[in-house]
Amino acid sequence: MGSGVSSDSFERATGGEGQKRADATQNHERYQRFVLSLKRNANRLFLSGEVARVNEVTRNGRIFSTSVMEKAIRDIRLPIYGRLEHPECDVNDPESVKRYKERCRYLESSSVAMDEDVLDGMHASHVVRDLYFNGNAVIVLVEILECTEAGRKVRDVYEKAGGLVGASMRAWSSTEEVLDVDRGCNGSDSSKGGDNPIRVVCEDDFELITIDLVAKPSHALAYLQPHLGKVTA
Repeated sequence: MGSGVSSDSFERATGGEGQKRADATQNHERYQRFVLSLKRNANRLFLSGEVARVNEVTRNGRIFSTSVMEKAIRDIRLPIYGRLEHPECDVNDPESVKRYKERCRYLESSSVAMDEDVLDGMHASHVVRDLYFNGNAVIVLVEILECTEAGRKVRDVYEKAGGLVGASMRAWSSTEEVLDVDRGCNGSDSSKGGDNPIRVVCEDDFELITIDLVAKPSHALAYLQPHLGKVTA
């Protein structure tokens, strides 16, 4: 996916007048939530929601076990920067792989501030503040950057377009192909990975690089809402 994401990428197509009224109501409710979130957090925009679920097949045919995700959450150091859309990666090009695994892996600290030009060059849009389990769901909390073009694009989606942005794990690992007993590897049930072979993510080499914001997340429920809690970070 590229980095050029605009607000209208997230707008829903509408049908008749009834659908338009329903969309207008939904957009108003989203905007009210956006305003309340800003009020509770001194005008800083925090978003939260699911980024993954364990033991469920994603849209791109991956399964993450509980042990894989527990280790990934335990090993990642937060806070960490993420970007708008994953960087492109050619698995046959070592330099491309290196950039994919290193880009946006910049830690924020209280004593070192990242230069805004550097952040813009990274297409950084947010800081991942928290990552934790809620049942079988993995929840992410991010703070949107005000100082970058990518961050301002994300804010516009919520403030001007009444839309939502997806969250997606940028990660690296080997996988093992398995047969899903409900449909086989060549079925077309999109809820179980579509036409993609079902692959279990291997625990030994799984590395969670960061959480990026995307237009089309692989986890169907991974669209973030303005966070209603007061964040002390």
